[in-house]
Amino acid sequence: MKFRVTGGEDGTLGINVGNRRYEPGDLVEMTADKADWLIECGVLVKDAEWSPAEVNVEPEPEPEPVAEEVEEADPIEEDDEDDEEVDL
Repeated sequence: MKFRVTGGEDGTLGINVGNRRYEPGDLVEMTADKADWLIECGVLVKDAEWSPAEVNVEPEPEPEPVAEEVEEADPIEEDDEDDEEVDL
């Protein structure tokens, strides 16, 4: 029988059958007995029941890191007493 790899819950799982790797959206042929547990796990569906919407080829993007807040420095206070004018 022919089955489609769905990628499981997160859409990223692939399977190895024989010496070949099958990724989400790929068509794989195997006996129903061997495919039963993969169907139960949501990794395979029968090809006739498959629709492209079932395959989440792109995983959800990770949230962007939030920049740390930086404390503003106190403004530099000018001290007029130390500034002496020198006539040359």
